[in-house]
Amino acid sequence: MTIGIGQNENPTDVSVEVMGLGQDLDQTYTTIDPRSDTTPYSARTFISLDKTLIHLKPGIPEKVTATITLPKDVGSGGRYASIYIYAVPAQGQIGQTMTTAAIVPVAITISGTTPTITGSITSVDVGEVVVGQPISVTTSFKNTGNYYAVSPINQVKILDLKGNIIANSSTAPSGYAVIPGNTVQYVLKPDAKTLQQGSYTIDSKILLASGKVLDEKMTPFTVKSNYVPPITESNITLTPGSAGTLTSPDSRYSVSFPQGAVLGDAVVTLKPYSNEKLHAAPANAKLGATSFEITGLSGLLSKDATVKVKYSADDLTAAGGDVSKLKLSYYDAAQNAWVILPTQVDSTGMILTTTTNHLSVWAVMVSSSTTGSPASVSAPVATTAKGSPLPLTVILISLAIAVLAAGYHTGKKK
Repeated sequence: MTIGIGQNENPTDVSVEVMGLGQDLDQTYTTIDPRSDTTPYSARTFISLDKTLIHLKPGIPEKVTATITLPKDVGSGGRYASIYIYAVPAQGQIGQTMTTAAIVPVAITISGTTPTITGSITSVDVGEVVVGQPISVTTSFKNTGNYYAVSPINQVKILDLKGNIIANSSTAPSGYAVIPGNTVQYVLKPDAKTLQQGSYTIDSKILLASGKVLDEKMTPFTVKSNYVPPITESNITLTPGSAGTLTSPDSRYSVSFPQGAVLGDAVVTLKPYSNEKLHAAPANAKLGATSFEITGLSGLLSKDATVKVKYSADDLTAAGGDVSKLKLSYYDAAQNAWVILPTQVDSTGMILTTTTNHLSVWAVMVSSSTTGSPASVSAPVATTAKGSPLPLTVILISLAIAVLAAGYHTGKKK
């Protein structure tokens, strides 16, 4: 294989090591330290490198040769390892810089043997069923065979008591193979429509692209109160000279804008928002079950709009049955704080009403009071999602050995 850096990068020393190959629940590959690499499917000890430390100059690739030697008692199926390539910090910079690294998965097929691709669904978990939020189904799958399963597909169905299909969903091939002995997870959110209170069943299936089913598991779950799905995104074009009302297709949410609310034409959008993304509630308050987002303006409205929201049984449960504690609130990103607004409650129609000049993320809040100004809460800690690109030097790798994302290498017994 060849390893190189770009023309505009600084010269750097790079270390190359053979390690075990692991896999996280999100299917991404990881390295396993030699001391922990005890799986019977490891190929780590079969691979040797002619170089383990190289000095890279900009635009000049260096060649590293990997030799694979299989023992006579290697067994059948496949064996797996990783080649870990990482930049060595310059002297005096340890602890001061972020190290660039790359993992090269290696797969070896033992010729003359029969690969076995089998698997088991170890669990199917249904998240809390909340009105206005998607139903989340997490399926955990373990490769119990001796060979990697290429991009398994997860299919999920929601069935009623009569076995009728209420909703279904399927993953696209991920591009990752599942390594023997490893467990990965698939998360699906079936497009369920209105569900009446009662008992239902999740039918989760793992299969290969060929259609071969590796495993199937049925899991019952309960809808404690009548369920309605997240709202469908809708929008309205506002003009300074006209009033307008933006209403969700299911009529659960509406925003009425008076004439003169905007100073120029603007497209305002009402769309669903995940409760998982909401900032924590302020002190002496807690989040209900309903959330949504209104976007389209970078500033404030010139005149207050009227916001109406149909609260759910889950909101009322969060309030301990005390409807007077339900308040509409928006998140003020500039202040990193929730603003809990004075709210009118129509308990007969289950409608919450307030006025605002602020378009933002909204939520039903459980609180005995309102905040005339943003409530004091801690600002959220910024995080980088796993796998997000970082502004680091890129190591370019071209391989002559197996890379799971591209195919596999066939080894022969010696």
